[in-house]
Amino acid sequence: MDINELFESAIQSLRVNVMRTLLTMLGIIIGISSVILIFSIGQGTVAYVDNELSTFGTNFFQINPGSSAIGSFTGGSKTLTTDDIEAIRSDASLTNIQSVGAFAMATATVSANDIDKSLLIYGATPEVLEMLKPNMTFGSFLTTENDVDMERVAVIGSKTVDTFFGKNANPIGEKIKIDKKTFTIIGVAQSGSALFGGFFDNAIFIPLNVALNEIEGNVYINEIDISVKNTALMNDTMESVKVLLRDRHNLKDNDIDDFMMLSATDAIYTAQTITNLLTLVVASISAISLVVGGVGIMNIMLVSVTERTKEIGLLKAIGALERDILIQFLIESMVMSGLGGVLGIAIGIILAFIVTVIVGIPLIIVPSAIIIAVVVSMLVGIVFGLYPARRAARLSPIDALRYE
Repeated sequence: MDINELFESAIQSLRVNVMRTLLTMLGIIIGISSVILIFSIGQGTVAYVDNELSTFGTNFFQINPGSSAIGSFTGGSKTLTTDDIEAIRSDASLTNIQSVGAFAMATATVSANDIDKSLLIYGATPEVLEMLKPNMTFGSFLTTENDVDMERVAVIGSKTVDTFFGKNANPIGEKIKIDKKTFTIIGVAQSGSALFGGFFDNAIFIPLNVALNEIEGNVYINEIDISVKNTALMNDTMESVKVLLRDRHNLKDNDIDDFMMLSATDAIYTAQTITNLLTLVVASISAISLVVGGVGIMNIMLVSVTERTKEIGLLKAIGALERDILIQFLIESMVMSGLGGVLGIAIGIILAFIVTVIVGIPLIIVPSAIIIAVVVSMLVGIVFGLYPARRAARLSPIDALRYE
């Protein structure tokens, strides 16, 4: 029997019971489509995060107080001061530094138009505009003069405008009370990045010195942002600033840093690493469906061998070799797994498209994932179809013809 006859015979056998064939392929289809979908979502997420973080630029790094992320986030550490900011700005050896900005954070009651609400108040320096690149819907951002003269002016987020003045309102020149002190609104900011939209959209920004000196409560420097001229020298600059701060904070050689440093590039790399790791883990779990599908193929092929015992005996009686029978059943197994793989790829791409449209991330189909899916589906057909095929090939023609 030539290979074409074997293929025709295998396909004809599968067409005899189409429903059983489709159900047998189901595990392969689910496994392959899941792998394609997961890889697509993972790579799309990485691309989305990269794009969102890159809107801020990658030429700056931030310094946060405390030796742990928890302490910095919750406000449990107060290790950074305005003196640290000035020391960094005035150090002549830090030639790669372009600008130095800072945040101080507090929660305060904000009042306007008979509405009271507790909001995050950020004391900020003008450099924040350059590094974090918010969109100024109305007016302008804080200036150096605002900070030096301790002017009671405020830049409010777009959603904060909705809360106090109504949608699409232009509140420039309006008054707003923060911690019972009256501020004049000079700008409306909206984040240039959807990933961190809440940062600008839901807060109020006032001059740093005003926040530190006039807002009651636990107000402290919770972030220093430093932009550099040459990103290739980013790590060297970070190390120099680290040495400066350790010296200012009187830390000994064996003392851990009482601050944390993170560059925008580090943040992108961390996001990529976490997303890729999660993608691999979930894809590995999805691959279990391939094993299940393989077991299903083996089971159905064994049933097929039993059902076609007389056919096998007849083929052998007219001269078919064991090799012919082995190849025929292997082809049936490979056709089932191969078709399952193709259907799985098509379904995976369709599902990936639907998910990316709904979630709003780029659609990225990884060619290597498709190649791996095809190869794996064919291997599943060979590995799990080999035993039933060998069993069929080794049947005695006399016993097979006598089988009832």
